[in-house]
Amino acid sequence: MQPLKAIINGRLLLDNEATLSIHDLSVTRGYGIFDYFKTVDGRPIFWEDSLDRFFHSAQLMDLPVPYTRTELKDQIQTLMQANQIADSGIKLLLTGGDSPDGYSIGIPNLIITQHPLQRNADKEQNGIKLITYAYHRPFSRVKSTDYVMGIQALKKAKAAGAEDVVYVQHGLLSECPRANIFLIDKDGTLITPEEDVLAGVTRRYILEMARPHMKVETRNVTLEDMTNASEAFISSTTKNITPVLQIDDVVYGKQPGPHTRMLQSLLNQLIYDREAASATHLP
Repeated sequence: MQPLKAIINGRLLLDNEATLSIHDLSVTRGYGIFDYFKTVDGRPIFWEDSLDRFFHSAQLMDLPVPYTRTELKDQIQTLMQANQIADSGIKLLLTGGDSPDGYSIGIPNLIITQHPLQRNADKEQNGIKLITYAYHRPFSRVKSTDYVMGIQALKKAKAAGAEDVVYVQHGLLSECPRANIFLIDKDGTLITPEEDVLAGVTRRYILEMARPHMKVETRNVTLEDMTNASEAFISSTTKNITPVLQIDDVVYGKQPGPHTRMLQSLLNQLIYDREAASATHLP
């Protein structure tokens, strides 16, 4: 495989030659935002939605984006052309910029990277286990670069034989460090947290796809909901819909349930069908 290229502040260069100032707030204070989407057979999937969220996160964090939406799309396409990776993940990272006093926001740096990405078909097919973890992510509507707690929590999950954690605070479920969570109750109602969670792009499409087929509730989700649910799954750009067979000591079954499988089928058609994926962008 040829060496990967990246774009920094509009310049295309080898990613192993990319540099960032040691005075950038993303380095000294962990201050920055990002967004992420994937390509399938060379097609960017839901990238309009990811760009919407990227600009929204930047606004909430007072970070001016140095390029227009059209310019960003041109740069992304330049990078895709340079790297020629059919199935990939593309990340847009906006840093806090070089800070004159180590605390104030400077002029942000924009970094666009691309890497090969493969589906984890085994986990999508067979499901995973999660554990609960007491935490609630600050600036939850922002896709920030702060993953300190998620990285720490992952060690606890692995020690418990789980794939990851789901955050819980004051008896309410919110999200996983890198995914949204859904429950399906015994009446077949799809339930997912609404307040103070990241507006996942895949989450949004799942909700729209589900409504013609089942009742959908976006609301506070309690530990009691988790205990009484009949099915559970998580969603993200990289995980698609990945069934959850167990959370803590609550077991939903030895295999994914029928509602989860139905939603998986709908999402797979949307993402992996060329015509459907290229035409989709929710307003």
